[in-house]
Amino acid sequence: MTTLTLKFEGAHEEIINAMLKSKIAKTKSEAVRMALLTFGLSTGIIKNRFVLRGIRKDLSKDAFNAKEIESEIERIKNESIRR
Repeated sequence: MTTLTLKFEGAHEEIINAMLKSKIAKTKSEAVRMALLTFGLSTGIIKNRFVLRGIRKDLSKDAFNAKEIESEIERIKNESIRR
């Protein structure tokens, strides 16, 4: 695990605040993690199956089922494409 302290100004700060206000993310840390995943997926650095495998592994600790999480990911992706 890596811990960072980041300062955001201008457009970056506005994007994070918009993600929080629209409830796409619950925290600034979550917003940054989502942005990194989106960047990784859009550039091909990581593949969808890699992300889904990690989510499924994490699901064993949570009360959500894999289908719910996958549909939520698709909803967020589609929502971000429309903006």
